[in-house]
Amino acid sequence: MNENKILKVACQEIGRTRIFSEDQKQTLTTVFQKRFQQALGLVEAGKVRKYQFSPSGRTVWVVTGRGRDYQVLPDSLFCTCDDYYFRVMEHKKQLCYHIIAQQLSEAMGKQNITEMSDSRYQEVTSKLTTIAARE
Repeated sequence: MNENKILKVACQEIGRTRIFSEDQKQTLTTVFQKRFQQALGLVEAGKVRKYQFSPSGRTVWVVTGRGRDYQVLPDSLFCTCDDYYFRVMEHKKQLCYHIIAQQLSEAMGKQNITEMSDSRYQEVTSKLTTIAARE
């Protein structure tokens, strides 16, 4: 089963229709089990943030998980959380729930967007690497 493909198809449909159907929720619950519920909880709690920098157009996605912020790189389906390192990298799972949350929030249009100048890019990203280095 390709989790990435199933999530992508569901998110494309949600993005196109702006409707998150019970059938889609059931499918995602079946595929991702607890991770789907955790991800949806993060989206509904407003824990997904998108920083947009100008004039470069760079984007940084941050998902607040249990106790700290994690950077998600949606194009490569990468996350800075421990679950990603220990389960995704070891091929036990294809996606962590932070990536699922980011993908869902983008499809649903439910993320906190902060616009900043490029001069603040390093400030935002260095906080994320500092947190990761301390753990």
